[in-house]
Amino acid sequence: MRHLSGRLLAAAAVVPITVLASAVPAQAQDPFAQPAQAAASWLVAQSDGTSWNTQDVSSSLEAVIALEAARVGGDQVQATLEWLNSTETLTPYVYPTVEGADEPALNAGSAGKVMFAVATAGGDPTNFGGIKLADELTASQAANGTYGDGTALSTAWAVLGLSRTDSPAGEEAAAGFTAIQCPDGGFNFGDVDGGDDCVSDPDTTGLAVSALATLDGDAAAASLTSAVDWLESVQAEDGGFDNGFGANANSTAMAAQAFLAADRTEAAESAVAFLIGLQFDCTGEQPGAFKYTDPEGTDFVEVSRLLATAQAIVPVAGQNLADLDASGIEADVPGHGCESSVAGDETTEADDDGSASWLPWAIGAAVVVLAALIIGFALKSRRNGGSNGAAEVAAPAAKDADEPKGDEPGEGTSGENTDKQ
Repeated sequence: MRHLSGRLLAAAAVVPITVLASAVPAQAQDPFAQPAQAAASWLVAQSDGTSWNTQDVSSSLEAVIALEAARVGGDQVQATLEWLNSTETLTPYVYPTVEGADEPALNAGSAGKVMFAVATAGGDPTNFGGIKLADELTASQAANGTYGDGTALSTAWAVLGLSRTDSPAGEEAAAGFTAIQCPDGGFNFGDVDGGDDCVSDPDTTGLAVSALATLDGDAAAASLTSAVDWLESVQAEDGGFDNGFGANANSTAMAAQAFLAADRTEAAESAVAFLIGLQFDCTGEQPGAFKYTDPEGTDFVEVSRLLATAQAIVPVAGQNLADLDASGIEADVPGHGCESSVAGDETTEADDDGSASWLPWAIGAAVVVLAALIIGFALKSRRNGGSNGAAEVAAPAAKDADEPKGDEPGEGTSGENTDKQ
């Protein structure tokens, strides 16, 4: 009987602790274990089914490239490219009407961007939307090696587009970049001569680095190294980049993907960490989206989030524009993972209202009372000299003490400048 009492005391001591410990909520799983896919989920939700930003081609291409980088949303990519593959939609973008010009002229940057998105999706970039893009783009190269209007922005997208064809840009393009590179090593979105008045910006420089990474030769390598060195020199301690309007997602994203293209791992990791800090979590206003800056401005928030999210997805997914790979892209887009968190929030709210918070403690109190009754029966049986009647009462009680007193809760589950093309 003495041994029985000892076992009952042990049971009484252990069971309440076990039950109360089980009442502590399990740690929720990180809903953004795949932050790029979470962002892609938000991005697709902003589409009208075929395009983004009221059928804006440039924004839609940014979104397509982002989905290709995240390797999700293949059906959406196809729908958007089918929408774009028409003369009515594509021609005004590739051949915009320029004020003061007699007729529309080729925008080399726009043509290159279309080629890049189409080719990355596995399409033919040389003849799309009724336009022989590769031929038109090649014919736009100037004597100094630049393309179109001669800016780094147009030249970079032209080179990136051609890099996806059987006739990529050559050493002449590298010479073109050298001709317009700012004295400090960076690039400016509108400068065409690389003179002393050239002011480098991270957006254009990041794009130029990726284009240079696709070119062979010493000239391209030297230009790339100077550009990446400049980017590292202006990176803030928190990893972010400022294009003159404050640290923001677009500038940081373009620099981050450039670091990845140039194998500057430490700088890339720091930039990506800054970007992650701008992403709305499950408690945020729009889970998965990236803010342009923090705090956000009051003007054009919707558009700025769209472009910030699209451009941030590329480096957050571990990709860069030089060798972006969409192979194995999934047709659908996984959810952002906040559904389980929302359910958890609802439970928490219920607890705050008092409708469920009492349950674990009630269970614990009941077990304590039961344990006390068991001990009481055991002590009574000792005083009675261990009669058969007491034993018959205590034995079932001891058996009950070893059995669980209720179900244990389960574990919870958790660009400013580059946008001108």
